[in-house]
Amino acid sequence: RIKDDTDVKKAAAELYDLLEKIGEALVFEGELYTIDQYALTVVEEYLEQMAYSLSLYRKNAISWLEQKELESTFVVMPRTVSEVLGEKVFSKQIPFIFSSATLSENGSFDYLATSLGIRDYLSFTVDSPYDYEEQMKVYIHQIEEKEAKEKAAIRAIKESGGKTLILFPSFEELLSFKRRTAQESFSFPVYFEGDEEISTIVEKFQTVEESVLCSVHLWEGLDIPGDPLQNVIIWSLPFPPHDPVFEAKRSGVENAFREVDLPYMLLRLRQGIGRLIRSNSDSGTISIFAGDEKEWNVIKEVESVLPVQPVYV
Repeated sequence: RIKDDTDVKKAAAELYDLLEKIGEALVFEGELYTIDQYALTVVEEYLEQMAYSLSLYRKNAISWLEQKELESTFVVMPRTVSEVLGEKVFSKQIPFIFSSATLSENGSFDYLATSLGIRDYLSFTVDSPYDYEEQMKVYIHQIEEKEAKEKAAIRAIKESGGKTLILFPSFEELLSFKRRTAQESFSFPVYFEGDEEISTIVEKFQTVEESVLCSVHLWEGLDIPGDPLQNVIIWSLPFPPHDPVFEAKRSGVENAFREVDLPYMLLRLRQGIGRLIRSNSDSGTISIFAGDEKEWNVIKEVESVLPVQPVYV
């Protein structure tokens, strides 16, 4: 995270003023038609985005530096996105409809509404069309150590002959499991997010019926009904990371764990579980690895969002 530094703020102000001057000069050039109009528009958009980001930074927005190989990116975003959305989007007198199986938390839509800056809304829910008691089994494994999780996951995917989605909370844990699987022999392919384009890996997983997909970002949006996906392994309860965005959210509430971390985790968990049953003919198992004290302290809250009563193993 970028600390609040006077020299950096001063440099940002100087760059902002310079971008404003360049923008004014481009307007003059545009009137003379000395620059191709398309190229001019592209440059103006880049300059406007840079200037807007710098203006946010000068107002004490959230900022951090991302480094990947030889590339560094200075990221700036509003301290609370809800303020921007509330003012720029949801204040308009037009209807917005949100529809999903995982919008509510314990029957309430307040967490999502607050996160998006929605102050007034109507809501309703309908029962699921699936018979979860017949279609799904949920197992909660009290496993904390990394090596024990890896052994349990490898044993599970071998017993099922693939057909498994493993959801990780971070790339660090995914890569650790990848190194562990390199020591094993499987009769089916194991795909890892990051090795290829995510769309390519998903297509392979869907096409090769006996295979395994390991992912960090497919807690939502993955729709694979039928035989290719019969097991979902939740590597750990998906609490939000300690990054600048969530730290800013935590600093703005009285009870950060109860108001930020726990609702996010339960919502994310429901999204991950939702990858399994995608049609009336689907069936399979959910395995949740939860072992440390933080996870075990909220196990009753976890039970409350599960479609069926879990079995502890």
